[in-house]
Amino acid sequence: MGPDGNKATAPPATLSREAALSAALKKLSWPDLDLRWATLVDYDGFLLASYPPEGQFDPTQAAAATAHLLIAGERARKEIELGKWRFTLMVGSEMQHLAVAINRECVLAIGMGPMAPLGTAMNAVREIVPDLARDLDLASRKYTETNTILWRPGDLRPK
Repeated sequence: MGPDGNKATAPPATLSREAALSAALKKLSWPDLDLRWATLVDYDGFLLASYPPEGQFDPTQAAAATAHLLIAGERARKEIELGKWRFTLMVGSEMQHLAVAINRECVLAIGMGPMAPLGTAMNAVREIVPDLARDLDLASRKYTETNTILWRPGDLRPK
């Protein structure tokens, strides 16, 4: 019993950053997406978080595939002068691989079914953006430059 006569409750357990990010990635499991996996990778190739848990898929293989996709996208962007990179989508008969810039530091990569609509994928990503911003502590990063497809100017300012 607590001092006020009520049953004492334990304080909520705090999640590690990786666990919090993985919980956000789990929210991408929309039925229309046929989500196979999701990873959050920094531009050095370091895996920050993944979903589903290891053992159900190989996150290092997903991170490596994302690196190849980013390299190909960067070459194409320079060649045809697209401007600032925001996302790259590769569609195959078995799966789609979407890589979305979160900011200048990390990329969200999603493996989804071949018939998943891009609009649905982007809506699912936008839904977890507040969680990613909180768990990556983007508001405290002075020089972060966010993807304007996902955020409007000022979204990360303290309220």
